[in-house]
Amino acid sequence: MVRILIFMSVALLVIIGLYLLKKAHVFLPLIHDGEPDETIQFLHQFGIFYLILAAIGILVGIFNLTFFSLFYIFSLLAISAIFTVMLAKKIL
Repeated sequence: MVRILIFMSVALLVIIGLYLLKKAHVFLPLIHDGEPDETIQFLHQFGIFYLILAAIGILVGIFNLTFFSLFYIFSLLAISAIFTVMLAKKIL
């Protein structure tokens, strides 16, 4: 069951990561703080982080070890929380 959830999170991370890399300009009207180049770089950076987490998630899902699965889920939540807080600071 955990394996299925990890592969579902991998699929979601790939979609979000590619969207942040390819369509970063969609977020520019929302973010008033900073220069557009800095904002696009911020979004590209987290898009790459999400794709790296997706690649790690594939390996974790294949090997299916409990410790690595829990550590992967914790890492995923931590990176997502950091992205959310930083994006909220930029929007407000």
